[in-house]
Amino acid sequence: MILDPGPHRSQVTVHLLTNRTTGEAVAMKVIDTRLHATVYEQARKEFTIHRRLEHESIIRVYGVRKELPLMYLFLEYAPGGELYDKIEPDVGLPQLEAQRYFRQIIGGVEYLHRLGIAHRDLKPENILLDNHDNIKISDFGMATIFRLNGSERKLDKRCGTLPYIAPEVLRGPYRAEPADLWSCGVILVALLTGELPWDEPTPTQPEYRGWRDGKICTAPWVKVDSLALGLLQKLLQHTPARRATVQTVRESAWFKRRLRPDGERWSLDGPPAKRLCPAAADGSPLHPSLRMACSQPAPALRGDTPPARAGAADDVPSFSQPAAGADELLLGTQFQNTQPGTGSSQTPMQRLVKRMTRFFVTTSQPETLERLKELFDGCGYTWRFTGSCSITVQTLDRRKMPLTFKASVLDMTDHVLVDFRLSKGCGLDFKRHFIRIKQKLPDILLNVPVNWSVAAATNSVP
Repeated sequence: MILDPGPHRSQVTVHLLTNRTTGEAVAMKVIDTRLHATVYEQARKEFTIHRRLEHESIIRVYGVRKELPLMYLFLEYAPGGELYDKIEPDVGLPQLEAQRYFRQIIGGVEYLHRLGIAHRDLKPENILLDNHDNIKISDFGMATIFRLNGSERKLDKRCGTLPYIAPEVLRGPYRAEPADLWSCGVILVALLTGELPWDEPTPTQPEYRGWRDGKICTAPWVKVDSLALGLLQKLLQHTPARRATVQTVRESAWFKRRLRPDGERWSLDGPPAKRLCPAAADGSPLHPSLRMACSQPAPALRGDTPPARAGAADDVPSFSQPAAGADELLLGTQFQNTQPGTGSSQTPMQRLVKRMTRFFVTTSQPETLERLKELFDGCGYTWRFTGSCSITVQTLDRRKMPLTFKASVLDMTDHVLVDFRLSKGCGLDFKRHFIRIKQKLPDILLNVPVNWSVAAATNSVP
């Protein structure tokens, strides 16, 4: 039984399937191989790699069915939603929670690398959570084998999501393990600070230049305590040969340190070490002798409206494609989200409740739709109806990259639910827009939790 068609692009859809008898759920990814001439072989490669994986921090793949031109991939369902949904924009997570997630991410990446597999598109949008709030790495559309029978090869496909990719990926060729670990470092920045450090790791980006030159007295680095910053200086090391390995990460002080579960941002056993910032006043780079002694240092573009700079690379799914230069970088991942819904679960539809980007209102469904239309116009959004109760909104994120999300207004009998879902773009920026929208509707917000059965909306959830 298909309960919830998830986010989709073009000829790719994702559905939540449940067993009518047992209530067990799986995610089904449907791929139309007519999307591009190479889609069939690329989908087969994804399945071949993914089927080898069996780890507690990685989404399981159960099987594939071919009824050409369609292919069906059956995947473990992660009811806890995407990791980005947990991150408060511009704030991040408490250190204890960030450390727990990061340890699990490193465990999953270590397992992949031990098998000679590189993910190549690690980011919060591709990291899901299970019923117990544990990490599940997903979306292996860009994964590849970099080591076989003890022989390692360098990679040359320039793929990934710009804020998360390592600088050497833009230059190529590059080693797989350091590139994945760089992405882990950017994820850690997002977890701890609620923001991304740069648009892309190139000399044209002042934020990246500042980091490379040792300027750590600006956002987001000022939000990070000294032990965590020491680890980031190892992970986000410009030179791949000097970058942290998994073993280095595991041995780092912040990774091993026991943090107090007191909810405080600075939750170490003692206060954060003071950081000297002699360059803060004039913005000049720090002299090496004055830097910290903690050791050395996408938006995802998906969907059908890529920016001009992405060129033709976005015409195909995220399976890795050759690229001649940075402007032809294959951005984003294969499909917009591996999972259709978010939530925990007594009944199949209750699995949707964990997503934080939703609220109840006091107005009727027609009245709510009118308020949203007026609000979207006032915000300068481009929007269109994509169903009787759903509006698709298009705008730009902070980096002037496309951001698309869907607002659905559902009549739940007792109340009206307004449900927002990211379709394309940066998860953190999506949450910023959601907060902005919610703050503009104080007069109709209904302060009740989304924690009861929503089975009445089974046929209405987009």
